[in-house]
Amino acid sequence: MTTELKRNWTAACGLVLVLVGAGAGLAAAPATKSAVADDNLLWSFDPIANPPAPVVKDATWPRSDVDRFVLAKLEAANLKPSGDADRTTLIRRVAFDLTGLPATIADIDAFLQDKSPDDVAFARVVDRYLASPRFGERWGRNWLDVVHYADSGGRSWNAPFTYAFRYRDYVIDAFNKDKPYNQFIREQIAGDLLPATSVDQQREFRTATGLLALSPADVQEGDHEQFVLDRVDDQIDVTSRAFLGLTISCARCHDHKYDPISMRDYYAVAGVFYSSRTLSGQGAHSERNLDYVDFQSLVRLPVAKGQSAAVPSGVHSMSDFQAEWRSGKRNIRFATDPNVAMGLTEGDLADCDIRLKGRPRDRAEAPPRGDVRIPGLPQWRKVPANASGRLELADWIVSPQNPLTARVMVNRIWQHLFGRGLVRTVDDFGTTGESPTHPELLDHLASRFVAGGWSVKGLIRSLVLSRTYRQASAVPLGSANRNRDPQNELFWKMSIRRLEIEAIRDSMLLAAGRLDFSRPEGIQVAGIGGKARGASTYSLLGVNASCRTVYLPVLRSLLPELFTTFDFPDPSQILGQREVTTVGLQALFFMNSDFATGCAQDAAEVLLANRSMKEADRVVLAYRHLVGRVPSAEELKDATSLLAELRAAARPTDQYVWTVLTQGLMATAEFRYVR
Repeated sequence: MTTELKRNWTAACGLVLVLVGAGAGLAAAPATKSAVADDNLLWSFDPIANPPAPVVKDATWPRSDVDRFVLAKLEAANLKPSGDADRTTLIRRVAFDLTGLPATIADIDAFLQDKSPDDVAFARVVDRYLASPRFGERWGRNWLDVVHYADSGGRSWNAPFTYAFRYRDYVIDAFNKDKPYNQFIREQIAGDLLPATSVDQQREFRTATGLLALSPADVQEGDHEQFVLDRVDDQIDVTSRAFLGLTISCARCHDHKYDPISMRDYYAVAGVFYSSRTLSGQGAHSERNLDYVDFQSLVRLPVAKGQSAAVPSGVHSMSDFQAEWRSGKRNIRFATDPNVAMGLTEGDLADCDIRLKGRPRDRAEAPPRGDVRIPGLPQWRKVPANASGRLELADWIVSPQNPLTARVMVNRIWQHLFGRGLVRTVDDFGTTGESPTHPELLDHLASRFVAGGWSVKGLIRSLVLSRTYRQASAVPLGSANRNRDPQNELFWKMSIRRLEIEAIRDSMLLAAGRLDFSRPEGIQVAGIGGKARGASTYSLLGVNASCRTVYLPVLRSLLPELFTTFDFPDPSQILGQREVTTVGLQALFFMNSDFATGCAQDAAEVLLANRSMKEADRVVLAYRHLVGRVPSAEELKDATSLLAELRAAARPTDQYVWTVLTQGLMATAEFRYVR
């Protein structure tokens, strides 16, 4: 017998012994071991330190401890920080970073005319933007990327999530209210289990659990158990990656290949969601033809005195009120019913059997819910027999002894403001992720974040007021800094960043005078029926609406071309940092699309509103309106020459020639980049 045959024979005999030893019951749980030894833990599993700010040689440059940590690294690498950005550049930068919109001419003028010291004047600008409702729309969208938010399920059926928008609105409101991040986490995982002081608060808490109902699991999966396990896997994945930067779902079929997470740990977490009921609130319906809606799959939000309930008390079957349904269905507006949402509630409580190699029916003994033994992380509180364990999971994540939660969120915020995280792999703090470039700064910010009550706005404010954030982005090509650190890994300057499609589209609508700041009521995904039939249906869902882009429906597998052209993330994937590509379609969009042409025409009308304005003054206004600055003398000359040539060539209307100019400005790199 060859060596290979002996090895196969031994393995086969071992499998038989396992099955015989298990008798008619479950197979024995596989032996597990951590991929990383306990005495060689990852850096991210170390307790968060609170290092003192370093002493720097140039004590005049820093404005904060953030600057001292950054400058210490620069001095050690023989690098010097860039000069400060001018006020015009700075207000455009911070306006986009905090609100996703350009600074208005009035905001720019107020900042430029403020005679206060730079620190004081800029702090006023920052505080005004932080207090704006636009802040939550900007930063809420950042979070929606992380949790793969969508208004449909994707896969083969792509069923609409008629009530997903409630979770989206909850996120936006949470950022606007500066909800403490630890509370934000607890509400999304176990909001239905938290005590509430009012009906409105209870509704808010239950809506927050919509995070865990957005799974792209295939609803046409023929094997129900497989479908449930796939949905549980997505719930584990979004929870662990969004909050902890860990890929726990990689241990579904075997021990994690790189991180100290065993298959047993995975199923100890899986039992938590296996014991929870996912409530999608789905139903195929439209305004013209309201079909049967499964009321049993809707979250019952609490109803205040004087309000109507989503489902009459005591009703358990559609047949109980079929007559009412037939007579009143034309007046029912499901998509805007304030008492219906997606989310989670407690289900049939049971630990989740280990699935050998991930196969639904090849089982081993289930670990107790919450019996997670990841080296370096705190232990869970014991899960009561009468609870799913979601509250214990939430408390484990926000525990002061958990070193990952604050680090991961601080890094996400830094990445959005500076273009790259202190840890480049924002969704992976495990072995396959990168180490931080500034570990002491990361811990300093994480400890301050927790000590400051987990305030997201407070952390953002401290970062944008730093001198590191206020550096210029333009530096000479031959500078020593560029040669020594071409990737700007040590943050010796501000990186130039392209705007996301939301900011680009919203800026175009704002320039056109068409941007509507009101929040749409509900969302029109029900109009596509039970299955998203094709991209043409998107025109029915308000893609040409004038609301902010964050309020447009996001359908899996049916993103409009405008979104994909500018790297909108796949809403089936968890993604904390978007790709940035440069392709020809982007230029063609600004030059040829109906949307761009329409916005340019309307922007021209805005410029022509004052007919008595001199042409040179109108050119200056066009530049300020579209790119936030005054044109140079050469740019002013070129623009006036262009207008004259257009008039001489075809004797067109004023509206046409100014449309050419506004569309040209929208097509510039300056319009879609922030410096």
